[in-house]
Order: sequence, then C-alpha cells, then structure tokens
Amino acid sequence: MKHLLNITPILAFFIAYKFYNIFYASIVLIITTVLSCILMQIMFNKVERIDYINCISVLFFGSLTLLFHNSAYIKWKVTIVYLILSLVLFINQICFKKLLIQKWLGKKIKLTNSTWNKLNIIWSVFFLSCAGINVYVIHYLSENAWVFFKVFGLTSITLCFMLLNGIYISLLLSKKNK
Repeated sequence: MKHLLNITPILAFFIAYKFYNIFYASIVLIITTVLSCILMQIMFNKVERIDYINCISVLFFGSLTLLFHNSAYIKWKVTIVYLILSLVLFINQICFKKLLIQKWLGKKIKLTNSTWNKLNIIWSVFFLSCAGINVYVIHYLSENAWVFFKVFGLTSITLCFMLLNGIYISLLLSKKNK
C-alpha cells in the first residue's frame, strides 16, 4: 500500500500534464504529494525521511514553478534531489565512515563491510548518473519527452537498478550460505 501512495503523485502529475499543462500538473503533484504523506502518517504512523525530503522538494520547486510560471524549476527538482542523495551517500562514506545504504538495508540484510562499501558507492554513482541524464533530457528534448522520461524512464531505470542490486545481493548471500 505504501508503494501505491508513493507512485500516486507522479502518476497524477503525468495525467494532469497530458490533459492540461505542466503548471496544472505541478499543482496536482503538490497536492497529491502532501496528501500521500498525510495518508502515510495516518495509515502507518510513520513517514520515511526520504518521503519528507521528497514532499519538501515538491513543495519548494513546485511553488517556484507556479510563482514564476517557469517549468524549469520542477524539471530541475529531480536533478537536485538526485545530486543531494548522491552527495549524502558519498560524503557520509568518505568523511564520516557511515554507510547509509547499510543503515537503510542492514536490518534486513547481512553483508560484509566491503560489500556495503561497494553498494554505497554504486548507489551514489547511480543517483549522480540519473541527475546527469535528467540534465541531458531537460536541455536536449522537449517538455513532453521530459515528462515521459521523468514518469516512466526514471521509474523504470530505478526499478531495474533495484532488481540488479537484489540479484547481486542474492548471489552474494547464496555464495555465503554454501
């Protein structure tokens, strides 16, 4: 159910964009993102930190988009959030010797520190790559292409990346258990 609440705002954004424009879609995104966080709190008594970050960034960049009537703000939200995620993972690993990927997944999965280091770097590079791809799409493709990429491209890339990570972890765990 939580996953459905997470994808509802982006799907609502896409539908509003297809029927109206990016400014109405931004309004829909803001409203559905806030409602999604409220429903998570009501249903699960907890909103994850990443969901709060997303909600705040949608409110901020969506409001700028509407205030200045400029779609660049909502387009750059993706890039900035991915850059922040990449930097947070990388800086915590290098400067503070904290592996946030291990913190997020370590309760469910037991891996070596070396593997957690690799996964943390891989995720940091993944987020950085997504940010770079988004910049490319913003500058070289149409707004319509960007919306489609944002909704279906980044979502598909992320799901495939998570699946590959799951396969990698499963292979490591199966080798460990032999």
